[in-house]
Amino acid sequence: MKPPVSEHEKPKLLAVVGPTAAGKTALSLRLARAFNGEVVNSDSRLFYRGFDIGTAKPTTEEIGATPHHLIDFLEPEDTFGLADYLDAARKAAAEITDRGTIPVLAGGAGQYVWGLLEGWNVPRVPPNLPLRAELELEADEMGGDVVFARLKELDPVAAERIDSRNVRRVIRAIEVAEAGGNKGPSRTEEPPYDALVIGLKMGREQLYARIDARIDGMLMDGWVGEVRTVVRRGVPLSAPAMTGIGYRELAGYLAGERAYADAVHATRRATRSLARHQGNWFSADDERINWLDASDPEGATMAASALISSWLGETISN
Repeated sequence: MKPPVSEHEKPKLLAVVGPTAAGKTALSLRLARAFNGEVVNSDSRLFYRGFDIGTAKPTTEEIGATPHHLIDFLEPEDTFGLADYLDAARKAAAEITDRGTIPVLAGGAGQYVWGLLEGWNVPRVPPNLPLRAELELEADEMGGDVVFARLKELDPVAAERIDSRNVRRVIRAIEVAEAGGNKGPSRTEEPPYDALVIGLKMGREQLYARIDARIDGMLMDGWVGEVRTVVRRGVPLSAPAMTGIGYRELAGYLAGERAYADAVHATRRATRSLARHQGNWFSADDERINWLDASDPEGATMAASALISSWLGETISN
């Protein structure tokens, strides 16, 4: 076990990043076990209780074997913005470091990852409920593209970094922009962590095939039943948890509003779009990221272990 960090050192933080379905969860678990780490989730879809299959949430056994943080702590209707996440993630990372273990940040949400690693300070803008209701109605009646076009006019910088399909996040960005023209979070002069960032990559066609296979597996594991359960519980389609890809699509199928094949096709398409969007946050030419081949899990684990051992300045046996 490594000793606690002295007041003159930056705390260490390991991050595993990359597109959806690249294998981040599996690699982060292997590395956390090998290097005395605890996983800090950076995927907003994993925050919500009862949304397990369609989010590829780690299993109960995996969570029991390796300490996890920021998973299953919100109800479906709860809101949890970037500022809230950064506060919670910083607290979790500090507590992990104080225990002499290593925080392992895992997930594909670029805003959360870089917000933590770069030390973003995010202004807290209270919700504008009348504006939110207006925009939600506009999105329902005219489509999310109309609302996204409004954001592009108000804050082009924010529009470049937000997935246009995530209507909830688009609306929140409009609220922030309307509140005072905020152009984004400020950053600390020095990154707050001694961070090692490991990225998983693979060719697009191979990644798309893996995405399709994972969606097929989720459906076989009972994803439709999971959606039926949350709908019967009365969770509205407007709930933050329902913005996870596939949930609204499958809810539409269950409501008789679209064919099953159409719902599945839309889910595949949206997941591929998410993977492309994640490339904007985790660029192949970003020198901060140590890219490894996701198509070779064993080789990626060995390469990541060598990088971590060098970063820690010691040899650690697996």
